[in-house]
Amino acid sequence: MTYDLEIDWILLDTCNYRCAYCFSPPEVLARKLRPVATVDEWRDAFNALGRACMVHMTGGEPTIYPEFPKLCAAVTERHFISLNSNLTHRSLLEFARLVDPSRVSFINAALHLEERDRHSGRELFLERVIMLRAQKFPVIVSLVATPAALARFDEAIDLFKASGVGVVPKLFRGVYEGRNYPENYTESEKHRFRQFSAQAREIYQPLFDRNGEWPTIDMLHDDDHVDGVPSFGGTSCDAGHLFVKMMPNGDVMRCGKDKLGNLLERSFKPRRRPAACDTEYCYYFCKKYSRPDRPWLARRLDQWHATVDRFAINR
Repeated sequence: MTYDLEIDWILLDTCNYRCAYCFSPPEVLARKLRPVATVDEWRDAFNALGRACMVHMTGGEPTIYPEFPKLCAAVTERHFISLNSNLTHRSLLEFARLVDPSRVSFINAALHLEERDRHSGRELFLERVIMLRAQKFPVIVSLVATPAALARFDEAIDLFKASGVGVVPKLFRGVYEGRNYPENYTESEKHRFRQFSAQAREIYQPLFDRNGEWPTIDMLHDDDHVDGVPSFGGTSCDAGHLFVKMMPNGDVMRCGKDKLGNLLERSFKPRRRPAACDTEYCYYFCKKYSRPDRPWLARRLDQWHATVDRFAINR
């Protein structure tokens, strides 16, 4: 998959689940869906960029977005996508029929055990994982590794054992029972996390070696960060240049801030060069697009480019 720009598209805030560890409050998750553009308008806006994109579709729960399968099919005519989903919505059946699997980098199938138990949805989740894999979609099953989830991880593994599907522990970042994570994993929890990560990596490695690229949301190496997530502040970063974040209304941000325009209004243009990191966002994208081994380079480049820009303006 060759692309020029990666876009982390928060397609919507709405979700049909209420996971206790979700970073969005219930009132946000319950927001009414208000699409701001048609499928054709979104497709034309992406195409107007004039460059191939990798569009990571997330939320909320993206599959409940109106005409979601048609939207994915339209975007993947020229671009690539990846997807976060809890696999609950029936739109995935049409998605599997309309979308070319070769245009999908990965599907993160998020297994939320407590919500699945509440909705009696384990069998449905398993059916949809098997269906998507049978259609050649690259599916990763993940489980957010709260201490409670780590204690039940063997139960999740057993659910998929007969199907040969691995379950990946996804690093929990947040507060659980008054303690911050991942910094407060116990030594026993860290050991279990590393053990389950190694098992999942062995299962999934052939899939992504065959694809030629590991997924940007690389949960398969989350065991590197059970002691804490590194800071990328001040390092040279391609956010705004090779990677951007997009909001539901089409507003495009460099990362967590700095609006660069709006895709639907055709006012967005990627930056021409990397710049120093001045915010925190999602460490998966930070790992891919920052250059933490060269913090001095970011400062020098910023100073040099600012001088060049001033010279060009003064001329």
